[in-house]
Order: sequence, then structure tokens, then C-alpha cells
Amino acid sequence: MADLLGTTTAAVNSMLQRARAQISQAAPDEEAVNEPGTAAQRQLLDRYVAAFEKYDVAALVTLFSDDVVWEMPPFTGWYQSPQSVGRLIATQCPATGPGDLRMIEVRANGQPGFGMYMRDGGEYRAFQLHVLHVTASAVDHVTAFFDTSLFAVFGLPATIPGQEQR
Repeated sequence: MADLLGTTTAAVNSMLQRARAQISQAAPDEEAVNEPGTAAQRQLLDRYVAAFEKYDVAALVTLFSDDVVWEMPPFTGWYQSPQSVGRLIATQCPATGPGDLRMIEVRANGQPGFGMYMRDGGEYRAFQLHVLHVTASAVDHVTAFFDTSLFAVFGLPATIPGQEQR
């Protein structure tokens, strides 16, 4: 390996040692994994789902912390403040009313998350994957991935059946 890199064995070993140290620092700490361990956090997540499924932007805004951050990789921009995030959802989300969205819960590196599905005729199609960070009383960070290939990674179907309209 050292010959391929044009260096010494000692230098390669040193690089590997530094790389392992950096990886161990970047790995999630089991104590820091944020799972909804309290009834209040569980209620918060349930209200998040209900607000999206009802397409109730005002209810969503009340769930966000004052310094909430909303990001959407691969887009480089991000939004901060409940009002900014609410405006984003109200103006850019293609949903138009209750029943247009469905959400299925997942876990992403110990964080709560949801596969979001958008109504398309008689079924719902994969749309976004939300990964949340929650405090005891608010959602303070949402990463909304538009890469629907992530649904398979989390064991989520590409489509789910729609419900009969009344």
C-alpha cells in the first residue's frame, strides 16, 4: 500500500490511525441518540403527522421551536423560524388540502423520521423523507430529503394505496 501511495509504511499507518480517530469522533454517541422517549415527544410527533395529513400549516408552525431549521438536500438553502418554514410549506408544497399527504414513521440514525407520500390519483407516491430533531417541547430541525430512492433504504414502499373518497 505504501508503494502505491509513494510513501512509507509508517506514514500509511499514521494516516489510518488519524482516519480511525476521526471516524470514531463522527460516529453517533449512543447516549446522544434522540428518540422520542417521553409521552410529550410522542404527542409532538403525532401532532406533526396529523398537521401534515390535514395540511394544516398553522398547526405545523406551532410545533416548531423559535429557532427551527428546515433544510432540503440537495438544495443548498435552508429556512429558519417557524414563520419562514410555514411560508415555505404553504407556498411550495404541492398539497392543496387535507388527505393529499400521508406519512409513515421511520427511524434514521436514531432520529424520528417520516416517509411522506403525495396523493396521485387512487394511490400515494413517495415524495419526501423527513428526519427530525425534537426537544422536549418542539421540533427544532427538519431535514426533508427529496431523493425518493431513500424510501427503499428505510424499507418503505414506493406507493401506498389511497383511501376511498367520500
